Amino acid sequence: MKILKTASITAFSLFLFTVAAYWFNLDTKLVKALEKPMMKHYNAMPRDHRL
Repeated sequence: MKILKTASITAFSLFLFTVAAYWFNLDTKLVKALEKPMMKHYNAMPRDHRL
């Protein structure tokens, strides 16, 4: 019974987290925050071929 209670609380917590991420558009905000460091890294990579 204790395992069932723990599993249901965990599942409900994960559900609340996904709803909050969707509601506040957190995935897009995270990508926006990581865009500048990722572009800096990408632009510093050596190129094998000219475009």
